[in-house]
Amino acid sequence: MTVPTPWTMRGTPPAVRAVRRLAHFGLRLFGLAHFGLALFSPAFASLAAAPLAAQQRLTGAVISESGTPIEDARVLLVEMDRAISTDAEGRFSLTSVADGAYTLQVSRFGFRTAVISVTVPSAASLRVTLAAAAFPLDPVNVTIARSPLNPQASPLPTSVLDAQDLARDRSESLARTIEKLPGVRNLSTGQEIGKPIIRGLSGARVLVLSQGMRLEDYSWSDEDGPAVDAAMADRIEVIRGPASVLYGADAVGGVVNIVPRPLPDASGGAGFTKTDAELSFASNNKETGAVLRAEGASGPWGWRVMGNGRVAEALHTPLAELENTGFGAVNAEGALVRRGTWGTFTARVVHNGGEFKLLEEDAPPGGDAGMEEEGGPERKLMDDRLQLLGNFPLGGATRLETRVQAQRHNIIEMEDLPNADPHQPKTEVEAFNLTLSTGLGEVLLHHALIPGSAGTIGATGKLQSSATSGALEIIPGASNNAAGAFVLERYETGPVTLLGGARADVVNIGADGQTSRSFKALTWSAGAAWDLLDGLTLTGNVGTAWRAPTLFELYAEGPRLGEGRYEIGRGDLEAETSLNLDAGLRVRVDRLHLEVSTYQNNFTDFLYIQPTAEVRDGYQVYRYQQAEAVLHGAEGSVQIEVTPMLSVTGRGDYVYGQNQARDEPLPLMPPVRAVGGAEVHGAWPSSESWAYVGGEVEYVAAPARLNPLDYDVDAYSLINAHAGVRGTWMGRESSVDLQVRNLMSVEYKDFLSRYKRFALNPGRDVVLRLRMAF
Repeated sequence: MTVPTPWTMRGTPPAVRAVRRLAHFGLRLFGLAHFGLALFSPAFASLAAAPLAAQQRLTGAVISESGTPIEDARVLLVEMDRAISTDAEGRFSLTSVADGAYTLQVSRFGFRTAVISVTVPSAASLRVTLAAAAFPLDPVNVTIARSPLNPQASPLPTSVLDAQDLARDRSESLARTIEKLPGVRNLSTGQEIGKPIIRGLSGARVLVLSQGMRLEDYSWSDEDGPAVDAAMADRIEVIRGPASVLYGADAVGGVVNIVPRPLPDASGGAGFTKTDAELSFASNNKETGAVLRAEGASGPWGWRVMGNGRVAEALHTPLAELENTGFGAVNAEGALVRRGTWGTFTARVVHNGGEFKLLEEDAPPGGDAGMEEEGGPERKLMDDRLQLLGNFPLGGATRLETRVQAQRHNIIEMEDLPNADPHQPKTEVEAFNLTLSTGLGEVLLHHALIPGSAGTIGATGKLQSSATSGALEIIPGASNNAAGAFVLERYETGPVTLLGGARADVVNIGADGQTSRSFKALTWSAGAAWDLLDGLTLTGNVGTAWRAPTLFELYAEGPRLGEGRYEIGRGDLEAETSLNLDAGLRVRVDRLHLEVSTYQNNFTDFLYIQPTAEVRDGYQVYRYQQAEAVLHGAEGSVQIEVTPMLSVTGRGDYVYGQNQARDEPLPLMPPVRAVGGAEVHGAWPSSESWAYVGGEVEYVAAPARLNPLDYDVDAYSLINAHAGVRGTWMGRESSVDLQVRNLMSVEYKDFLSRYKRFALNPGRDVVLRLRMAF
């Protein structure tokens, strides 16, 4: 039987299916959104009754230290997510800006990013000077406090991958893209599937956001990663450590926020349309990918449509081909924004879909590549989202944000039926089919109570249903509804920044044939960043976090074929809570960026799975349990500009996890990692271009402490290399980026790979990425 791919299934084009599903689900959400916005009707009424604000204009010029105008620098009005580029004279002009206080961020590759606080109306034209720099300073992060904050002043440890980082170093999965950050690792299933691990925690303990809104999935299987495409990100912001006060349940280990590129802004000028294309090739699995993007603006409107398709064959280790490890994926996005002095309103539709083949433990290690399509399980993903985002300045530092999201997340696992005749095509059946439909609503009021302060008051709500079908009904149909409210305040006094807040959450989970469960939690956090000297900051933070048990932890009842075990949930599980202590040191001066953090995370009712002596359907039975647990560790990174053309970098991390009740290590604790690298870069072949070449050595130790569920592996060292150039070719903005992973094709097994029991990790992989604007 021929199995249709996700984008041809049932004979309907994916775009049509996505629109139908989202339209149907969006109608159900309309009542929730209307109710949430009605809570703030007095504010909207006063806003509507007030006379229209004057059409304020924010103008300026961007120059280098030598006084030369900088063309094509990006000028971002952070609070309103508005970005324009400077012209040939380095000039910029933002129109229709409401009166108020804003953060202006100016960036250009090869220069250090500048951040300026501005007040509109502005008395004069701005003049921004950018200094040449080997590596940019990450001066603004919106995930830490729900509003712009300098990471140097944050008590919470955070990392950022900006557009320049992502353009040259993006990988197949989100987790693999961000694992280059300290304290962040990748729980992988081959090249294409990865789950982020932050400080030893993953799955339901790491919250993934898109444009600040939760991405809902089952967080249950190691064979599924977040349904997000890093090719659609302009920057990725990571909080290392709990953030439940801001984002509610599940932000126990950390938060990953994928921030898309701001939509184009005509800003009072002539309308325009821009297009660009990217082609990529990877040698190890013969992967080919293409990204096509078109965007433009006219008057107050801005828009973007883009698509990304990738297809790959089987992976190759230094010894053999790994059959049934190919994949195909098609992702797309469409977005529209309307701007005015009243604020902005944005609509986004996002589709992620793919078919990912899964290698099993009893599969042959190699063989005829032509048999790749003949058998083995495969996982199908369909994820569609609709976001409606409003952003309304109310004067001064007061601003109201409203957000609504509808999401439909569907995963299907196909398995082969036994076939007595190996020469006949295999018959595939649905082992399981899980669909998660989620509606989210959010209202945020940003404010400044007194000079030197800033804060956010917010309310959130969630309506969710889960449906299951297939041969293995591993969980019952269920609902998961939640609501929360929080307040976060920031105050700067001299060299000290204080950040603190509190939140209340309630979650109700009901499953077919089961007693409904309710979970409530109060979480809080408090921290400080103290500038001892110019560029030298001490940080400290203490806070609580929590999560409710997942549907699988509560109600699982059936075999897990990929893991070769039979899982049984516990309906009486309690919510998992934690108390986290964090301390750090940051140094940021002209030629040196250094950050070191240490932490301890104490858990009550930590959820884990435990093997038993029982056997069902030929599989060993595993049951979910709870216990006291503790994690502690440290991470650090350093960047040194040795000369204007040479920089060296390093990073490392360590984590220790212990199940206190059983007096044994927690499973899958990442082993010690240390990475060092160097890069030569500069303007080449002309002052309008930028070129780089470099490499790094990555050392990963053997795991020092093993849980009974763990599989031991040896230590290994890898050499990776990279090179690239970006500038103008044939009058068009272009770039070429080259990566070589595992340059020496080392034979190794990653402790965090699902394939480590029966296969090596991939060998050498040469990745070439070409981009051009049209």
